[in-house]
Amino acid sequence: MQRIPEEKIDEIRSQVDIVDVVGNYVQLKKQGRNYTGLCPFHGEKTPSFSVSPEKQIFHCFGCGKGGNVFSFLMQIDGLSFVESVKKVADLAHIPLDVAISQGDSAPGNKPDSQESKMIEIHQLASKLYHYLLMETEEGQEALQYLLDRGMSEQELDHFEIGFAPAHASTVTTFLKKREVDLALAVESGLLTERDDGEVVDRFRNRIMFPIKNDRGQLVGFSGRLFNQEDGPKYLNSPETPIFNKRNILYHFSDARQEIRKKEEILLLEGYMDVISSVSATFSNGVASMGTSLTEEHVQMIRRVTNRAIICYDGDRAGIEASFKAGTMLAEQHRLEVFVLQLPNGKDPDDFIRSEGAEKFAEIYTHQRLTWTAFKLQFFKRNRNLQNEIDKIAYLGEALAEIGKLDQAVERELYLKQLGSEFDLSMEALKQQLQQTVVVKPKPHDYGGPPPESYGEYPSYEGDGGPVYEQFSFAQPSGVPSAGLTSEKRLLKYMLEDRDAFIQIRNLLEEHQTDFYHDNYKALYTHLIGFYASGNDANPLALMDQLKDDMARNLVSELEMMTVNTDVSIEEYQDYVQSLTKSSIERDIKEKEQALLTATQQGDMPAALELARTITTMRATMKNTPN
Repeated sequence: MQRIPEEKIDEIRSQVDIVDVVGNYVQLKKQGRNYTGLCPFHGEKTPSFSVSPEKQIFHCFGCGKGGNVFSFLMQIDGLSFVESVKKVADLAHIPLDVAISQGDSAPGNKPDSQESKMIEIHQLASKLYHYLLMETEEGQEALQYLLDRGMSEQELDHFEIGFAPAHASTVTTFLKKREVDLALAVESGLLTERDDGEVVDRFRNRIMFPIKNDRGQLVGFSGRLFNQEDGPKYLNSPETPIFNKRNILYHFSDARQEIRKKEEILLLEGYMDVISSVSATFSNGVASMGTSLTEEHVQMIRRVTNRAIICYDGDRAGIEASFKAGTMLAEQHRLEVFVLQLPNGKDPDDFIRSEGAEKFAEIYTHQRLTWTAFKLQFFKRNRNLQNEIDKIAYLGEALAEIGKLDQAVERELYLKQLGSEFDLSMEALKQQLQQTVVVKPKPHDYGGPPPESYGEYPSYEGDGGPVYEQFSFAQPSGVPSAGLTSEKRLLKYMLEDRDAFIQIRNLLEEHQTDFYHDNYKALYTHLIGFYASGNDANPLALMDQLKDDMARNLVSELEMMTVNTDVSIEEYQDYVQSLTKSSIERDIKEKEQALLTATQQGDMPAALELARTITTMRATMKNTPN
C-alpha cells in the first residue's frame, strides 16, 4: 500500500477554496479580507470564527480552534486525515490514483474500513428495497398506500423510499449472493440474529425510509407499518457504530444548502412531514429520529443557521414538544425561534396534502409566532382565565417572559397586548413588571479578534460583573506581555520563512534562551523537525504533519496575525533579547519569593545569598537592551 505523495496532497489542497468548504457548514459573511461566522465548535452569539481565503486557514478567536481545509473536515465531520483528503479530492474532481492504507499518510488516522463496509451494505439494501416497492407485485400494496396518501413517484424516487417484504430472509439472501459478511450486516443493524443463531431480516412488511447522516452517508433505516397494527408504528435501526439517533436529523445533508439560502431551518416531527414540505418547495425541512431535540442536533443546526422555525404536530404532545425544543434553541443556545401552529391541530403532512402548498406558505411566511408570543399562548394552557387566581398566575408568568426581552419596543408591544386582553393599564403593568423582573448584568459576547495576547474573554456569573475565563492559548501566568508578543512574532516569522527560521534559531542559541510558553516551545520543536526534513516554509503542509490539535490551533492563530513583512535581523535580535529579559524577570520573581520564605523562617544565610543573587540578576537585566 502506498502513501499519498506530498505533492498529491498539495495539489488537492490547492484546488479547493477553504471558504467554499467551510461555507457548507457555517454561514459566512465577507468582512474585509476574511470571512466571519458563528463558530461551529462552541456556542456563541457574536461571530469570532474567521476564514482566510488568502492563507487558506480558519481560526476561532473564541475557542482557539484552527487549521486548514483538511483539519476542518477532520474536526467537523470526525474524519481521519485520509478521509478528509478523499473528500476534498472529490470536491476538486481530482482522482486519487494511488492505493491508500488506513494506517498511512497522516497522524491520527482511525480505521474506518468496517464502517465504510456497513455504509455500503446499507446502500445495497436501499436499492433492493426501492426496487421491491416500485417494480414488484409484492410491493404493490405498499406503493398504492403511498400514492393514496398523495405522494408522487418522483417523491418516492427522490427520497429513495422502499419496501421490506414480510419474508424473514429477503435481504439476508440478497446479501449472501453478493458474498457480504452477514456478521457485519448484523452489527450494522440491518439484519438480526435469532436465539438459535439464524440470521434474518430486521425489517419486515414495512415501508422503508433510508436515513443519511450529516455527510450524506446512508447509515440506517426507519420502517413504517402500513397495513397492520401489530408492532410499533416506526421501527428504527438500532444504535450501531454508524447510526446514533442523537446525531442524526432526517434530510439534513440534503437540506443544508437550502437552509443556508433561506437562512433558517424548518424543524418537523416526521418523515412524511419532511417529504410534504419539500413538495411544497420548503426544502429546508428536517426531522429528528422519533426523539426529542438533542444537544448534538442543536450543534448541527448552529453550523448552518441561527434561526429555527418549529412546526410540530398540533396535538398536545406536539405543542409540548415545540415548547421543549424552543426552550433549548432560544434560551439555552440563543437562536432566533419562531413557531408555526397549523389550523385544527393538523400535522404538516396532512395540512399540505389537504390544504395545498400555497396555504402552508402563507402561514409559514406571515403567521409564524415569535418565541415570546408562543410562550404566552403556551402558559395559558390548562389555566382558567375566568378564575382570578389562574389569571394572576398567568400574568406573573407573562410579565416574567416580557421582562427578558432586550428591546424596549418588544416589551411595549407585548405589554399593550396584555393590557388590551385583560383591561389593565400600561402604568399598572409596567409597575408590576419592575417588581417581577430582577435586572442583572447582561451577558455579552465578545466576538472578533481579541487583544494581541488572545488571553482573556469576559463572561458573566450572577450579579458580580465580568469574570475572566482562561483559554488554553492564554498568556501563561507571570509572563510579561512583551515577552509573549516576542514569542508570537518570532514564531510567525519562522513559520513563513525558512531563512528567518535559521537566523532566529542561531540568535536563540547565541543568547542561550528559549520559548517559555509550552505550546510555543512545542511548535518550535516541530519546526526544527519540519525544516530538517528539507521542507520549505509551508504552514498548511506543517498543519498536516502536526498530531496535536493545540499545535494546529496555534499555527492558525499565528497565521491570522498581521506583522511587518520587511523585517531585519536587528528586529529578530530585539525580540530574542526580550525573551531573555522576560526569563530573567521570571527568575527574579522566583528568587524574591524564596527570599521572603527564608526571611520568614529566620534563615539569614540563605536570605543574604538570595539577596545578592537578585541584585546581580537585576544588574544583568538592566544591561539587557530593551
